[in-house]
Amino acid sequence: MTREQRTEAVLAMIARLRAAMPRRKAAAVPPPAEDGRALPAVEDIEDFELQAIADAVGSVARELQESVDAARAEVLEHALKAYYIAEELSRDPAHAHLIPHVEAMRKAYEKDYGKPIPPRR
Repeated sequence: MTREQRTEAVLAMIARLRAAMPRRKAAAVPPPAEDGRALPAVEDIEDFELQAIADAVGSVARELQESVDAARAEVLEHALKAYYIAEELSRDPAHAHLIPHVEAMRKAYEKDYGKPIPPRR
């Protein structure tokens, strides 16, 4: 297998990986991270091919992180809705059994986020 064929195979594999990733809403491909560093000088075709692969991997990593962040935000939104409902129900003596669960959810949120649960909107 030639260098060009290897490069094409790796880029095709990255494209398949990108296509298989779960998506949250229609997100655009995030731009490359701007960390102030200049791109390395490309002195020959092999450097160019390796840089293309590195750029593609970085782009996939950013897309995956964006998808994970969106999924976490969605899960947190649903968890807070469940908390608010349980908190409201626990005020009724008929649902007093929910009080320990509400307290456990409150403690878990404060442990994970370091602050109280925000008030219901």
